[in-house]
Amino acid sequence: MLHFLARIACLLLFIFIYCEFLIYYFVLLGCSWPQLSKIDQDFTVKPPNNPNKKPLHVMFIADTHLLGSREGHWFDKLRREWQMYRSFQSARFLFEPHIIFFLGDITDEGKWCSDHEWENTVARFHSLFSVPTNTKLYVLAGNHDIGFHYDVSDGRLERFEKSFQAPHVRSITIDDDHIDFILINSMAFEGDQCRLCARAEKELNEIVNDLHRSEISTKPVLLSHFPLYRVSDANCSLWRQSSSSKFVPHKQRHDVLSQEASENLLKKLKPRLVFTAHTHDFCYTEHTDVKGKIIPEWTIPSFSWRNRDDPSLMLLSITTNNERVSHCRLPRESTVFWSYEKELDYKKISLQIKSIRIINKC
Repeated sequence: MLHFLARIACLLLFIFIYCEFLIYYFVLLGCSWPQLSKIDQDFTVKPPNNPNKKPLHVMFIADTHLLGSREGHWFDKLRREWQMYRSFQSARFLFEPHIIFFLGDITDEGKWCSDHEWENTVARFHSLFSVPTNTKLYVLAGNHDIGFHYDVSDGRLERFEKSFQAPHVRSITIDDDHIDFILINSMAFEGDQCRLCARAEKELNEIVNDLHRSEISTKPVLLSHFPLYRVSDANCSLWRQSSSSKFVPHKQRHDVLSQEASENLLKKLKPRLVFTAHTHDFCYTEHTDVKGKIIPEWTIPSFSWRNRDDPSLMLLSITTNNERVSHCRLPRESTVFWSYEKELDYKKISLQIKSIRIINKC
């Protein structure tokens, strides 16, 4: 009997280690940094001075939605944060990105919570998504962090900017690589000339002027929480065809940026790539600039299992004139549950224990 119970304990320990630790590595090992193709590079842009220089490696994560005190049960919060912690740290260990961008909705209740709870949530964020000193991490504002445009208060906006050093529009230049990333606060592009929008427009124009004065003629990468305007996800190249909402029309300024704001950003910034979030679903779509050149946009799914059964992240390999993207799957929660259920067949174990007890009595 004791020998049998010891075997059960070992089985429990093994399945726990597999489902809560090892599975993240096993699944992520199926992904890697995309290899650049010399055929696909932009020959109109000056290549890197050092042809042997390795590309910049960038990781994108979206919609972590760290729970607060209102919307989630304590165990739900514990479970989701453990999953994201293990996924993130496993991915960071395996891929060693140079830069990591979080594309908004870091919190689920930032638009409601008190300053004290906000500080605790920010501390949890830095604990869950800690990175070594040689890895740079940047955060965009999402509507759950500060509220939609009509609900943004000066206090919530100020504390987010203070916590993550995130102005309305921010330019990040990787000096060695001459690659520019433009980060925008989606809620500040309503175009209604309020203080929020006026400041964002001013900051955007200053960055555009700096780009024009730059001696390096590379186009920036645009990052936004809201996707650029599209009617729906019906024309997206979907990663999975399981989304039941892909044909639902998008509401401007709520689901996506307005058509006017999107056209303004594309016209002024002329980005080479766009990365967005917010919908919790994956979507690849293309925009066209005034010269007819295609501008790809990737909308990244939520990183939280609370929002979908199959979260994911995205990897970007990029140089001054070349880029390629990989979409990396994380473990399906249904797979984890199935593994527990298969290995821990309680009825079978119970029958075996009863059988052993009967044999011992005999």
